[in-house]
Amino acid sequence: MSIFAQVKEALGGIFGRGLSEEKRMEVEVLFGLIGFLAKSDGLITSYEAEYTNKLLDALELNLDGRAVAMGAYDQGRTQGYDVESNATRFLAKYPAGSPEMEQLFDSLLRLALSDDRVYPRERQALERVSDAFGVSHKSLDQRLALGRLLDAFGHHS
Repeated sequence: MSIFAQVKEALGGIFGRGLSEEKRMEVEVLFGLIGFLAKSDGLITSYEAEYTNKLLDALELNLDGRAVAMGAYDQGRTQGYDVESNATRFLAKYPAGSPEMEQLFDSLLRLALSDDRVYPRERQALERVSDAFGVSHKSLDQRLALGRLLDAFGHHS
């Protein structure tokens, strides 16, 4: 199953029918963090833009859902984006370690690895996201290493 299918499944897969308040929160947090992470190293690469567009397509968001996602993405790219309060919003519904939180975190790691390198500022952003979601830096290192290994063997989409 591709990461996009996994994220869609983890986040309910009902985006095409409109956004409930809970789904709106999920979309806002996911795409806000994607914007934050993509912009963290100062440049949104074509790989990151392609990843974001593929995720939008995979989630089958309707026009309103896409507008919410892109608004959150743009907000995530701004100076002063509040990673911690957005993580808290998500964790209030999906506790640390839940499948939904793991899928969200994995999608962010795959975004970071989409261009095959993690720059220092991008690494700092990942550490901030990790801290906000209660993921240790050791676990972050392990997950990044595993992501690179899976990519090397063609297991990520």
